[in-house]
Amino acid sequence: MLTARAQPIVCFSYLAAAQLWRVPQYPPANSGASIEAAEYSIAADAPMAAAVLVALDAPTLLIANNIGTDHLGGQARTWLEQHNVPTTAEAHENLSTPSITVIADGAATRTWFAHLPGVVDALQQVDLSPVHTAAFVYVDAYELIEKAAVRVVAAARAANTPVLINLGGSPLSDGVRQAVAGYEKLLLQTNVDDDDHAEAPVVARTLLAQTEAAWVVVTAGASGAVAVSRTEEISVPAFSVVVRHTHCAGAAFSGGLLYGLWAGWPMERSMVLGSASGALRCAREQGGALPTLRELEAFIAVHGQTFAS
Repeated sequence: MLTARAQPIVCFSYLAAAQLWRVPQYPPANSGASIEAAEYSIAADAPMAAAVLVALDAPTLLIANNIGTDHLGGQARTWLEQHNVPTTAEAHENLSTPSITVIADGAATRTWFAHLPGVVDALQQVDLSPVHTAAFVYVDAYELIEKAAVRVVAAARAANTPVLINLGGSPLSDGVRQAVAGYEKLLLQTNVDDDDHAEAPVVARTLLAQTEAAWVVVTAGASGAVAVSRTEEISVPAFSVVVRHTHCAGAAFSGGLLYGLWAGWPMERSMVLGSASGALRCAREQGGALPTLRELEAFIAVHGQTFAS
């Protein structure tokens, strides 16, 4: 799946301001809990994957919905500017900025609440002309934005462009399955919970059987990731770090993986970079800089991994 390195990687999803709360435990009904920490970030996965790619010096473009000029819009714009993410999203006074609140507790469970006014309709109308000249297309194919995601896949297929579809842990829907039917320049990525890590190869093989994908990649948190093709099965471990948070860890993995594929690396080497990217995302503060390629390579070397040639 070699690509032209002069062409950009296009990432597609909704754009929202994210608020991250940490509580000691979820309260019972009609009760409350103290917030131990409140931080701010971005959603969904594509904006983070794009930021990772920018930090790795890959030409990147984020296609997303427009946002407002309200406080949350300012928060989202500041995040994108700090991470130098080029985007088609614009700020308009008459819009309310989408937002998502993610609550994590001491048992490492996460619950999210999304407020996405007008996002579905907006994404179905965005200009997809950048897809026609992309080297690779990353698509969040969540159920909420499935119709818009299918439209992006169709544009990528028309341009004969490789596509990575992030299912985000959801089953492969009939709509997405039909959109990718017969397309071989396809990677599917999804995830399983840490407790279900032994199921990752099974999930990968099942998705492979349902599509003509070249590879299916399944991440399993601290248990690493597996990639399955028609002829190979590759497993890479997760790197051991002190975890500060897990927000967008999968997106950081995607960014590292995509960089490797865009650069023409083998799958195993690309996955190791993705694993390192995800680990450092979890180890660094929410507002911290995303790692450069040199930093990731040094991190991999220190932790005893070697790149496959």
